[in-house]
Amino acid sequence: MSDATPISIRDTVGAALRFVRENVRFVFIVAALAALAQAIFLPLGPNVAWMAAVLIAVLVAHTALTRAALGDAPFETLPASATRVGGAMLMVGLFLGIVFVMLMFTAMSFIIAPYQAELQAVGQNQEAVQAIVERALQEQQGRMTIAMVIGAVLFFLVTTRFYLAAPATIDRKRISVFESWRMTRGNFLRIAGARLFLLTPAFILASMLQALLASAVGAPTGDPVQMLNYAQSNLLGFALFYTLSIFLQIVIYSVLEAALSAKIYRSLA
Repeated sequence: MSDATPISIRDTVGAALRFVRENVRFVFIVAALAALAQAIFLPLGPNVAWMAAVLIAVLVAHTALTRAALGDAPFETLPASATRVGGAMLMVGLFLGIVFVMLMFTAMSFIIAPYQAELQAVGQNQEAVQAIVERALQEQQGRMTIAMVIGAVLFFLVTTRFYLAAPATIDRKRISVFESWRMTRGNFLRIAGARLFLLTPAFILASMLQALLASAVGAPTGDPVQMLNYAQSNLLGFALFYTLSIFLQIVIYSVLEAALSAKIYRSLA
């Protein structure tokens, strides 16, 4: 089809919701398996092996859900599909990392600009330089907020252009990142609108439930250091929080993300 073949926000969102409604049991099974898979590594506490298990479990679950939404057998050649999807996501992540570094470099240039005279005066005194930078960050919080907002917008824009990378990679049986960039041309605003319309409420709901869960088990959120301290003092609570959080994230948000990208891909492929 043509790059500019128009899609319908209503139809693609409706198709994603129908997939979830018609496959609730399957979605719950995939989410439970992913949550339990990472839980196996939790008795030793949060470590590199556990973090790798979380990433792999979520990746495999997302791949299975996307395969099912595409109309493929979800578990057929799943390891190979998940590996290719992981490669595609790594490429997208590297691109986003480059964008982030460029944005932070630009933001810091603006934030530090009023303090150039002071920096030149202290020369190579690293402690003095660090003190000036810390003061600049405190005094220029408005500019930092603007940079964060711009970063969030750029993240959304870039991920929208790469939104079809996972289903394209699965369907074509090869890493297909930049095909997504081509396929989304002419439909960028429609895809962005569908994402905002469907996924924003899901993200808010998942976040609220996870916050309630954290409150119920006394887990601190938003501070990794405090969370690590909590894990050392209450490993059972930490394991319960993360296992249920991953389950909620998949059944409320991730499945809609996978289904929407698959339905949009099928509309454009």
